[in-house]
Amino acid sequence: MRINNIELDNTQVEAIKSTNKSVLVIAGAGSGKTLTIQGKVKYLIEELNIKENEILCISFTNETVNNLKNKLLNLGYKIEVLTFHKLGLKFLKNSFSITNDTTLPFIIDEYFKSYISFNKKKNRLFKNLFFTDNDINKIFKSKIYENFKMKIYTFIKLAKSNNLEEKDIYKFYKKSIFNTKILLKFILDIYHLYNIELKSTNSIDLDDIIIKGTKEVKNFKLPYKHIIIDEFQDSSLIRLNLIKEIIKYTNAYLFVVGDDFQSIYRFSGSNLNIFLNFNKYFEDAKYYYLKYTYRNSNELIHVSTNFIMKNKKQLRKNIVSNKNVDKPIKIMINYNLKEVLEITGKENVLILGRNNKDIENIEFQNKMTIHKSKGLEEENVILVNSDDFPSGIKEEKIFKLIQKDKEYIPYEEERRIFYVALTRTKNYIYIIVNNKKSIFIKELIHNYKDYIEIKKKH
Repeated sequence: MRINNIELDNTQVEAIKSTNKSVLVIAGAGSGKTLTIQGKVKYLIEELNIKENEILCISFTNETVNNLKNKLLNLGYKIEVLTFHKLGLKFLKNSFSITNDTTLPFIIDEYFKSYISFNKKKNRLFKNLFFTDNDINKIFKSKIYENFKMKIYTFIKLAKSNNLEEKDIYKFYKKSIFNTKILLKFILDIYHLYNIELKSTNSIDLDDIIIKGTKEVKNFKLPYKHIIIDEFQDSSLIRLNLIKEIIKYTNAYLFVVGDDFQSIYRFSGSNLNIFLNFNKYFEDAKYYYLKYTYRNSNELIHVSTNFIMKNKKQLRKNIVSNKNVDKPIKIMINYNLKEVLEITGKENVLILGRNNKDIENIEFQNKMTIHKSKGLEEENVILVNSDDFPSGIKEEKIFKLIQKDKEYIPYEEERRIFYVALTRTKNYIYIIVNNKKSIFIKELIHNYKDYIEIKKKH
């Protein structure tokens, strides 16, 4: 089978032609995930005579949806391609507004301003528990408060993406002790106020779109015989529930593609266990491993695969390439971006940063953050500010109440983010070391000397 004059390999064709009710295609970076999806659509329409409106494709962002839709159009197929949120909206009949992303942060701020003014005698507890500054007015401008606020915000977003209501958080509260109990009391109050705000303004948030949409699926007669999902490693519990509900009423076949190495949206609700335990959620499941990568060299594959497998839950993949590149990782100590660009040239280069602040002041067209770089590739890649790997922000134990991970793996999510950065390149990745060698950089240097070139500017 050929797509865009590219011959699909045997594993891709086997997966595409599988007769199993549920198929999981486990891919590596640059292994042709989108080509496999295009091949699946072509096979369904041209070989099995499935109609275009009987196929539903789902991806996670507007950008990836548009990309997939256009690639299918180029093949001559007009297929419905939606994000999960657009899919949820299909099933909602009532009029409502979608709340702004700033609503919950605003409520958190207002809650604590009110808490402090009405509990002046308890301020000492509040300060000693979470802050050290004696000036209450400085609290809301402090990094400590911002981290504290983000912890509450993330917990509530995780709770919603895992379909938890106030009563479920109350159960956590009843069982908890000490600081965790106090924090959960704050979370309960804020979650309650947030729900009141949504109800009073006839608003819903992005998670509500999926949650409420799932409840309405039963009221629709849907034409779907095949559901195809890209980036399945980023699924959350509420997304899983929506798909299972659609399959319940349509009896559709399911074909999903993803890479557990690139699951980097944990703090917005993605649950890697759904991917790892696919056969527990869907009947007649069959797994296919894409073996070949068309992007990275064998040398980079060796380093990146061994690096990511420090996360014990990841699925081992035996990926091979027809390309060899000597020392594909360049550690650039004390170099600035301008100097590295002089080495690489400005053509066919992708600049990556851990956060927006790493790249916002860089005047270069081809830059995006690592999260936004998924699916992208370039001849050479420059990673700026490697000091941010892994980030100093601890993975809070309180989140494990929701995600129920029994085993703690240090820097699990951070390791996957770094893996994504490493695997965007077709040739070399230049890693700029500014002030100190981070934990990950030290690990690369210590474990993979034969694959790394260190350049130090004195």
